[in-house]
Amino acid sequence: MLAAARAFADKLRAVYGLSDSSSPEDQLKAPVSSFLADVGAALNIKQAIQAKTEAHLAEHKVRPDIAVYAGKLIAGYIELKAPGEGADPARLKGAHNKAQWEKLKNLPNLIYTDGREWALYRSGERTGGIVRFDGDPGEDGGKAISEEDVRRLEPLLRGFLTWNPTVPHQPGALAAYLAPLARFLRSEVEAALEIEGSAVNGLANEWRQFFFPDADNARFADAYAQTVTYAMLLARLSGASKLDPAEAAKTLDKNNGLLARTLELLGHKEAREELAVGFEMLQRSLEALEPAEFLKAKPDLWLYFYEDFLAAYDPKLRKDYGVYYTPIEVVELQVRLASELLEKRFGKKLGFADDGVVFLDPAVGTGTYPVAAVKHGLEKVLERSGPGAVPARARQMAENMHGFEVLVGPYAVAHLRLTQALEGAMNDAKATAGEPLEKLAKRLNIYLADTLESPNHAPPGGLDLTHKALTQEHEAARKVKQGGDILVCLGNPPYDRQTIEEDDTTTKRKGGWVRFGDQVEGAAKQEQQGERAILKDFTEPATRAGAGVHLKNLYNDYVYFWRWALWRLFEQQTCGGIVTFITASSYLAGPGFVGVREVMRRTFDELWIIDLGGDNLGTRKTPNVFNIQTPVAIAIGVRTARPSPDTPAKVHYAKIVGATREEKLTHLQAVTDFGDIDWHDCSDDWHKPFLPIGQGDYSAWAQIEGLFPLILNGAQFKRHWPIGETAGVLSVRWHRLANSKPEERKTLFRETDGWKITKTVHEDLPGQHQPPIISLTATSATPNVVPCSYRSFDRHVMLYDFRLGDRLRPSLWRMHGPKQIYLTTLLSTSLGAGQGLVACSDLPDLHHFRGSFGGKDVIPLYRDAAATQPNVTGGLLELLSGSYGFAVTAEALAAYVYALLGGQSYTKRFWNELETPGPRVPLTKDGALFQRAVSLGQRMIWLHTYAERFRGEGRGDELPAGSAKSLKGVSDDPARYPEDFAYDETEREIRVSDGRFGPVAKDVWEFEVSGLKVVQSWLGYRMKKRAGKKSSPLDDIRPERWTARMSEELLELLWVLEATLAMEPDLSATLDAVVAGSCFKADDLPSPTEAERAAPKSARATAAQHDLFGGQDDEVDSTEEDEE
Repeated sequence: MLAAARAFADKLRAVYGLSDSSSPEDQLKAPVSSFLADVGAALNIKQAIQAKTEAHLAEHKVRPDIAVYAGKLIAGYIELKAPGEGADPARLKGAHNKAQWEKLKNLPNLIYTDGREWALYRSGERTGGIVRFDGDPGEDGGKAISEEDVRRLEPLLRGFLTWNPTVPHQPGALAAYLAPLARFLRSEVEAALEIEGSAVNGLANEWRQFFFPDADNARFADAYAQTVTYAMLLARLSGASKLDPAEAAKTLDKNNGLLARTLELLGHKEAREELAVGFEMLQRSLEALEPAEFLKAKPDLWLYFYEDFLAAYDPKLRKDYGVYYTPIEVVELQVRLASELLEKRFGKKLGFADDGVVFLDPAVGTGTYPVAAVKHGLEKVLERSGPGAVPARARQMAENMHGFEVLVGPYAVAHLRLTQALEGAMNDAKATAGEPLEKLAKRLNIYLADTLESPNHAPPGGLDLTHKALTQEHEAARKVKQGGDILVCLGNPPYDRQTIEEDDTTTKRKGGWVRFGDQVEGAAKQEQQGERAILKDFTEPATRAGAGVHLKNLYNDYVYFWRWALWRLFEQQTCGGIVTFITASSYLAGPGFVGVREVMRRTFDELWIIDLGGDNLGTRKTPNVFNIQTPVAIAIGVRTARPSPDTPAKVHYAKIVGATREEKLTHLQAVTDFGDIDWHDCSDDWHKPFLPIGQGDYSAWAQIEGLFPLILNGAQFKRHWPIGETAGVLSVRWHRLANSKPEERKTLFRETDGWKITKTVHEDLPGQHQPPIISLTATSATPNVVPCSYRSFDRHVMLYDFRLGDRLRPSLWRMHGPKQIYLTTLLSTSLGAGQGLVACSDLPDLHHFRGSFGGKDVIPLYRDAAATQPNVTGGLLELLSGSYGFAVTAEALAAYVYALLGGQSYTKRFWNELETPGPRVPLTKDGALFQRAVSLGQRMIWLHTYAERFRGEGRGDELPAGSAKSLKGVSDDPARYPEDFAYDETEREIRVSDGRFGPVAKDVWEFEVSGLKVVQSWLGYRMKKRAGKKSSPLDDIRPERWTARMSEELLELLWVLEATLAMEPDLSATLDAVVAGSCFKADDLPSPTEAERAAPKSARATAAQHDLFGGQDDEVDSTEEDEE
């Protein structure tokens, strides 16, 4: 090998000595190629080594420079770098090199070299060290190569040239192995799609024309990579020894003509040549898989194969597709309960295996639900009739099951798993008896199709064989959608809420036919184009009920699947049926889902809800049975035959609790039938939540919005930079924006689809008569900086100018005045621990209460800035005054409510009741008790507004100092601005960088409002790197130094929380006394009118508002309304 290495070095010196216009990398190709062939001979490698240089268009951004073959098999790839750049991708400079490595690191056998340095990488990990010649071969030729150099290089090249794929034979490990290979193939497809006239572009156009018309380039590249990967995998497991497309297709034809034809289409020779690197490496790897070893795995081992694959292949894609496969305990519970209903309501003694039990999973994934149904049904057959009856029932179940799947990966796995499950059951007894084994005569009714596509559009005819197979699959699925009795629809449909701005007319809206009907899809106003979409049965009742502002939450995949299932089983047939889904649980109580609940109540005879919790983002964190943050619930609904749309279904609710995921799953596993669950009845009101009817007095009390009828949204900028900790920070940000170049201003401002830098303010609002942001200059006036109630107990300042925020709530601004008080809570989300109500005096942010889940949750005490129109239901103050024998004011009522709901004990006492959103108020009939609560509430509001409101006896214009003090000042050196903070429980101190504050009780440090840790949140927003998401480069402009005022504000926060907790014994005792006594029921009190619930339509700004906000005293548009 020494001679080969020195010959290589001589060639390098000769090449570099020439006057050549080609790139240094290209100059390396011929010497490196011949060197590897010589090395193969020197090392006595059996197969001839051949290196092919990749002469391709420069715009192809993925392919390495040299492909190396051992005989006819691809051995690996070599990426060449210019002399002196080295062989370590981490050291290479430039965006191109970094992006290239991100793709090439997916290859399992790759050399990086610049001629002098050599390194071998396996799937992104370097094998051994970097080998570097002591001399420079480009300068000194063969003299640069020593025997020691060759000794170190030989094992690297031998390992590279003799590489054989080591393919795992367990499903999880195989999924992780295939993911980077598929990811690399996808990147090759993406690159080829950028080359005009490429064969891959032609394939993409055919794919759209005949198969998935909505597939953009990214989706096609993904579909290509996954389809080829899974088609080859299935062909190998079905017995194909060679996986070139033609041979693999022959094997697939036996059981899955669609995959066979699709592989032929995507493996077209010209396209395959453009994708040679990824295609060949994937092919060779899968040819090394031993089917006999792999197929020893039982069907259950496939359970999470595709989820594991997608998690490694593309975690974001997994989230977008909603691919989170269901724990088997959940699946089997749904199957058991559905089987019980089949037996008891439909007389089907064999459950899923009985005659006429046709079942469908509309998002079948890898077939987990049908596999569980097959297993459960055939166990019943075996128990009732014996092993001889199983094969016939298995064949019948194969005919009766149906499934739709839009992703080719899980579709292929589903076919494999179900074939294994059915044929295994058919042959169990035969294998024991030594009889010939039986195979399914027909392909399974699992279709590669989109459930949400129209059931009415037939595919075109007169197609060639390849495209005919694709359209036949769609046509078969369409016929299942159109007709034939389906008795059970079950599964775990995807959950993905799509958020698109109203002005966005380019992003593809999800929901398909369910959302838009039969019409051209894609535009923002599709609903105006034609046929009424069936989703309107969910949306229109919500609009009529005044919940239209919450409809954005319905645009979620799982909602579309629910609507489709109800349509298919109960509007397309008359035999009745069962639907059981596990989905996100937002429909149980969400205000936007009133139409969903109404349609379900009108459709089913009976409905059972099993709430599994699992909210890891909200106010009540509980373990989730999935690896997701969103709470979930199982629903099982049944209708036997004749519809009764005017009689609401009986709805039953149960909650599964557990300290861990495993504890919840163990609980589900122990449930054998409906009788094992503790059910609670729900309301029969069409729109009420699917939650238990309140027990005792709580449910009879008035909801808070029954006392204070006007509820608003807080202000929402939709960008962080106009809100800050100090006026100085906002001034610097503003001047940075005003002095910015036109091309960067959009990014700095952080445009949204609904709010552009061209916006002007035409009404009597802050920012009127000021130039649009696009026209700012260095001399443009800075907007007024005003106080903002940003989070509970956390005061910020903001540039309050309507040019800067999407939804700053004109109605809220017009009501703001020196006597206004705002109470914030959660009205559409369950309250968590801590205060149930928080008071503030400055304009509140949308998410003031707990940092998220904000909605219409802001209760102003007055409807006007002058504080002359209380936001109290008409007649209520008079009723209370008459009952107590003294005048009751709006301020007194607010103080009373705050004393009861603003302490820690309210959410503790009514924890279970508050699972249903919307706190209720125990309004005492005892006048003395009312005054006692008012006194406490006045002090609480005074504290929580930092002495800005409810000043009076013992309540001055300054907060009283508490026990916490600044023990060591925080440095005001800009270089030492705080980057972190911590709490020392032993010392009872808070450390802020080098500063210390104490004593601070742990209860103060942990003080929370529905999951918002108040002190920790306050500090997090003031660190050098601000807590929360970044919206603009302007967010990076932070306070220059920690100021004395910032330390004072921290102490004031600690003092407020100290004093609040000190009041808790009195607050708790008062709540106990009120609840123990006689309270008004909601029916005893006047009800708000629609006018009282509506924001004032017209108003004039007051002089005080102009002084504060800089508005103009002109008439305002009386049609202005707040929008969420």
